[in-house]
Amino acid sequence: MLAALGLLLFQVAGTPPAVTPAPSPAPTFTVLDRIAAVVGEDIILQSEIDRLAAVGFISRRAGETDADYRFRVLEERVTDLLREQQLRRIGGLEPDAAEVDARFEELVRQIEKQRGEPFEAVLAKAGATREEVRDWVRRGLALEVYARERILPRIKVTDAEMTAYYEGPFREEARAKGLTEFPPLSEVQDQVRALLRERKLNAEIDRWTEQLRKETRVVIYRR
Repeated sequence: MLAALGLLLFQVAGTPPAVTPAPSPAPTFTVLDRIAAVVGEDIILQSEIDRLAAVGFISRRAGETDADYRFRVLEERVTDLLREQQLRRIGGLEPDAAEVDARFEELVRQIEKQRGEPFEAVLAKAGATREEVRDWVRRGLALEVYARERILPRIKVTDAEMTAYYEGPFREEARAKGLTEFPPLSEVQDQVRALLRERKLNAEIDRWTEQLRKETRVVIYRR
């Protein structure tokens, strides 16, 4: 009995301790992208804003810091997306392909002149493609088509509004350009009417966009 107990104790004492496995290394994570904004059910990725800014799709203002410029690019993308959502609800409006091509080529010339390097080099640095930039142009023109076809026909310009505009903003802008003599309204009424309609159109688009923003949940992440 004692011998058996002694053998048992010997076996227990002689059993090597269990080996504790070495802890696994902590997992590492790579951030592939970030959400820059949420607009209703849609999201805007930071990578899209980075490419828009790097290409210079939106003209930069004099003295604008990098942070302010990128935030303005984001704000304008939010505004465009609000309008795009509305276009999707009505079935969309596809701009003329030739007009898209012409606008795209003009943009290429402007960017090459501003940057002093080939457009392909700008794209390579931005991580963007010609097709992507062309789609940005197409997207913007679709909004212009909507404004021309759905909003502009509703805008009316009265004779009283033309006279007030001619006597006020029209002359002020002409003086700012160095003009001191002005033709009578009867000679420039078509020009005045077109300018006034354009201003009223822009004001109506701003009101429409502001209403869309009030009706849509918009969250912007400024970093």
